[in-house]
Amino acid sequence: MNIKRSVTIKHRAQLTLVLVTALMGNLKAHAQITETSQHGILNVDVGRSPTIDDVPQPVELYGCNNTVVATQVYWDTQNQVVGEIPYGLRISDSGKEYKVSKYYVVSPPAWRNKNQTENAAAKKEAQPFIGLVTPDNFTFKGNKPAQILNLDYRILMPTYLENVPVDFNYAEDEILSCAEQGVVSIPINTDCSDFPWRAGAEGASGIGVLNTSGSTAFLPTLKKNKEPLQCTTTLLHDIMLEHKVFFATEAGLTDTINLTQYHAEQKTMNLVCLPRAKNDVPAGCL
Repeated sequence: MNIKRSVTIKHRAQLTLVLVTALMGNLKAHAQITETSQHGILNVDVGRSPTIDDVPQPVELYGCNNTVVATQVYWDTQNQVVGEIPYGLRISDSGKEYKVSKYYVVSPPAWRNKNQTENAAAKKEAQPFIGLVTPDNFTFKGNKPAQILNLDYRILMPTYLENVPVDFNYAEDEILSCAEQGVVSIPINTDCSDFPWRAGAEGASGIGVLNTSGSTAFLPTLKKNKEPLQCTTTLLHDIMLEHKVFFATEAGLTDTINLTQYHAEQKTMNLVCLPRAKNDVPAGCL
């Protein structure tokens, strides 16, 4: 696979200190005019705990330009309010205007007991519970934006989890790796068409995050190391303000891969990050 040299990243000092100072001064003034200090509110309804130890469940929101809101919610509790969620117009360090309004919701698997939560070896042998988060993404609107969110971890059947590795340090041609460009986390959507429900239905998808701390995408399997579900994984770069991100494959760059096939062939998810043009604001940041 060849990547055109037209997207090559070059570091050149093109501005004098005086011009840089003037530009930053203008950006600061512009930011004071356009940025807003509004906040959104999340109202969360959480079903009964599927686990033995009734510990709080972590939830994270991922918005435009690496906006992250980390919180936790409690089982079998309705109308839990999460406030002070960033919302409104912003100016990035590069001078690009964007809006924090769309969020992806990440709620990781729930483990049966604290030992599995804290012990990597126990976690590897466990069957965690995968929850249905509804909706798994949303866009705030209005002057006093709010959103209702539902979490239910008792609908889907427990599965085992197999890992598929990801490489942020992958580099080809003259393009810097994602890690070298400062990309540290990328939201993903994993869609499994045959994920079994307790009620007999099948099919589920969920949001996860790839990051440089060694995370992997997980592939659910019905048995330990056997019978993997049929899943695809898609990179959600519509909230990544400064970069477009793709998987590097033998067929070229793509934002969706067959996760089941990758696991079967023991492949690594190689990432390529391409800088966006100054006037390229992704759909999730408008």
